[in-house]
Amino acid sequence: MSAHSERRVRQHQLGVAALGIAVVFFVYDLAEDAFWANEFGSFHFIIETIVFVGISVALAIGVRDLRRLRADLEREEKRNEMFSEVLVDNINALMDEWRITKSEKDIAWLIIKGYRFAEIARARGVKETTVRLQAATLYSKAGVSGRAEFAAEIILPLLTAAPMDAVLQDQQTTAPSGPN
Repeated sequence: MSAHSERRVRQHQLGVAALGIAVVFFVYDLAEDAFWANEFGSFHFIIETIVFVGISVALAIGVRDLRRLRADLEREEKRNEMFSEVLVDNINALMDEWRITKSEKDIAWLIIKGYRFAEIARARGVKETTVRLQAATLYSKAGVSGRAEFAAEIILPLLTAAPMDAVLQDQQTTAPSGPN
């Protein structure tokens, strides 16, 4: 679960807990007013009962919303995991088409993830020049000239479903024509 999602769940839990504490307080207070202070039916008792009912309804809604939030987050996590697996499979298939070695594939993944050559070299326990040479070979096999083109070459096939024609057409219709 992402940090933002966890924070959202914690906020809902805190709100539900606060409402739960308020409900417990009002149960105690109403019982005390009704049985020990003999205020049953008084204006004070009626107002507290109305507030108690309102807080109880808010608590029930909060619990329902928290359950829905958790279910939604779980569903999104499963969906993201599925998309991630498909993305990895597609990228691996593309690298297989390029006949990239295992070592080059390891470097390719680190490049895709945004690591610098120095970081890759440290992680792999080799010199930075070795990583640069392996990256150059990788780029050559992919038919690109550098890191940015490599990343674009990886991403572009995955975006074939993107409505580029519609975007380009929209830009042409909104672009100002020459001076009149």
